Amino acid sequence: MKKLVVVALASMSAMGIVQAQSDVTLYGVLDGGITVSKLKGDDTKVQMSNGNLYGNRWGLKGTEELGGGNYVGFVLEQGFKMSSGAEHKTGKAFSRQTTLKVGGQWGEIGLGRFGGLGSDLGSYSMLGGTPLMTGYSILGDMYGSFYLTDRYDNSIVYVSPNFGGWKLQMMYSNGVTGDDSKWSRNGHYYGVGVAYDSGALKTNLIYEVLDNKNKKQIDGSNYKATQLLNLGMSYDFGTIKIYGAYELAIHSPLPGVDWKKYEAGTNVIPPILQSTGKGANFNAFSLGASAPLWGGTLMGQTQYAFGKVKDKMNPDISGEDKFNTFSIGAAYVYPISKRTGLYSYGGWSTAGKAAKLVNDLRGWTGIFGMYHRF
Repeated sequence: MKKLVVVALASMSAMGIVQAQSDVTLYGVLDGGITVSKLKGDDTKVQMSNGNLYGNRWGLKGTEELGGGNYVGFVLEQGFKMSSGAEHKTGKAFSRQTTLKVGGQWGEIGLGRFGGLGSDLGSYSMLGGTPLMTGYSILGDMYGSFYLTDRYDNSIVYVSPNFGGWKLQMMYSNGVTGDDSKWSRNGHYYGVGVAYDSGALKTNLIYEVLDNKNKKQIDGSNYKATQLLNLGMSYDFGTIKIYGAYELAIHSPLPGVDWKKYEAGTNVIPPILQSTGKGANFNAFSLGASAPLWGGTLMGQTQYAFGKVKDKMNPDISGEDKFNTFSIGAAYVYPISKRTGLYSYGGWSTAGKAAKLVNDLRGWTGIFGMYHRF
């Protein structure tokens, strides 16, 4: 009998060790609100909006300790629209992120689908330098003047250990939307970035390339490779936190454009956006600040971009190829518990010269909403 008790206790102890070494977590975010907006040439609209502050999602993540400081982990994350229950991206079971990773004291390697280093999407983004980042609306957030990378399939990333606050990351995608074709015909992503975090001071420098080998011009020739250089900084003084960001974009799509509606074929593409493969060269800047207020956080930022459209097939109505954009946004977030909060937001944007043809960049919006994390 004593032997049976000893065996039972040993088995329970072993099970406890296994459970301690491996865990799986179900998590998610629900975020919805009411948006009032008015774009140039369009009606004033009142809509139920989704994922204003945080993208709606649910996911599974877990790690298994292998011993010696090494581990294996995974992330499976799907996005959805709270107002309708529709998938975030049709045809993908886990559209936001699918990652298998292995790591240790030597760093971490991840495989799968996840956001680029300068995307503000997923586990491996290094982007910083603004308080609002890419939340709320193109009318006032980074998307208003910056062109940022996306989530990419067939990716691999390496994250170095932390060296006195410094961290290095490198990422490659063998085919941003697929790698079924010959290597030279797949679109590839390359990224390298370095970040520093001392607690109060945070900085990041990111260089990314999209070679666009999966795209062809009308005459059959290749698109030019898109190159992006992003620099971000923030410093926390305690009573106020200041932010600054800069981007140099070469052969890039125009910033501040809701490309999804054009990709879906629901809107006619304005001439200024009909690329022949050279895109636009531009500089973008952002300044922002955040401060605690009445138990919540008040945030504001402004951004400006100027540049030149390199495609020559569309001298638009005025024959102008230079453009500029300007936007400003402010938000207040009030947590009512550790996992639930309320927020309000107001944003305004305008555009000049050639970009006047893009109504996405000219208008205002106001949002009030709520989020809950689980």
